[in-house]
Amino acid sequence: MVGGILVIFLTTIISLLTIDRMKRRYPALDALFLRRLFFFHILMSLVYYGYVLFNPSDSKYYYEKIVMNFRGDHWFAFYGTSTTFVEFLGYPFVKFFGFSYEAMMAMFSFFGFLGFLYFYIFFRENIKFRHTFLGVDLLKLILFLPNLHFWTSSLGKGSVIFLGIGLFFYGLSKLRARWITVVIGAAIMYHVRPHIMLVMLVSSAIGFMFTTKGVSLSIRLVFLAGTFIAFYFIYRDVLTLVGIDEEEFVSQGLDLSHRASELTKATSGVDIASYWLPVQVLTFLYRPLFVDAPGIFGLIVSFENVFYVLITLKIFNWSGLRFLITGNFLIKTAFFSFLTISIALAQISGNLGLAIRQKSQVMILLLFVIISFLDKQKMEAYRHAIVERARRMRRMNLQKEKSA
Repeated sequence: MVGGILVIFLTTIISLLTIDRMKRRYPALDALFLRRLFFFHILMSLVYYGYVLFNPSDSKYYYEKIVMNFRGDHWFAFYGTSTTFVEFLGYPFVKFFGFSYEAMMAMFSFFGFLGFLYFYIFFRENIKFRHTFLGVDLLKLILFLPNLHFWTSSLGKGSVIFLGIGLFFYGLSKLRARWITVVIGAAIMYHVRPHIMLVMLVSSAIGFMFTTKGVSLSIRLVFLAGTFIAFYFIYRDVLTLVGIDEEEFVSQGLDLSHRASELTKATSGVDIASYWLPVQVLTFLYRPLFVDAPGIFGLIVSFENVFYVLITLKIFNWSGLRFLITGNFLIKTAFFSFLTISIALAQISGNLGLAIRQKSQVMILLLFVIISFLDKQKMEAYRHAIVERARRMRRMNLQKEKSA
């Protein structure tokens, strides 16, 4: 417990210094908001820790396997993808610095906060106007959603991959200057969830190929070349990890529905494998909704899901569809990433509890697309108001000339 408190203290200092540094680098950032966001993230970390005291958690098994040298007696014996990478990442903290379980929880919570920090910069760089939802600043509301913090505040895959996705899109925002950040984010995603990295690569390639605005031809060609090279080297590893034969992949695509049957043993289990694919995706994204909530925690999440439903309806129209087609490469990449990752994860989320945890990785991408759509609408309204004002001024001047 003392170790955990000490790590929280140290990471608080590091986080506050990082926020101040980012504020100097990006003056438009709201440093006070980021500080509040950090302390809210710490609060949710404590809530998660209280939760795992009375419930089973993968975080306990990660820590125990490191302590017991489950995979070997040296660091690189733990190197690998998926679960092993989390253990590999945690090994030096446990073995070299003697971190306790609580200290590891605090350390990985810090990784999760860094993900929020980079996502916030990504949003602020690409959103021009302030938007509200029921009178509340929409961007701030999105970043304060409890479920996003709850599953990115502990020792596990959630905090690390959230950081990886945040770095990836932060880098894409200014690809020429931040290509190294894109590579780092992509590497993190590959090591934590290779199938997420696979669909992210495909989505990014689609976004670049079908966009001419906002990025030069040379940058697009270089990125696409790097994407296809990475795809060539990792796709076999991805298929092996998820248990799909290469010939099956060619003929059927990335169908992960066979994994759902492995994950329906919990009390929140649903027979997702029997659902039609669109229903699988809707179940993954928007359930539970009170009537099918698995316990008290499910009821709390249901309020958040109602928000997701209401905010999604804002883009569920012809203008929204047109926006998805005509948007820049960031819009297309975020949307295709959201869509493809949702389809992949929906097929393996055999219970609502797992869906609640995994969708936090992708919903923020949909929320970026939606708030970008609202931004475009406000920009069009602003331009229309300027044109109308100019016309009124012109008419007034003409009337003055005639009267004179």
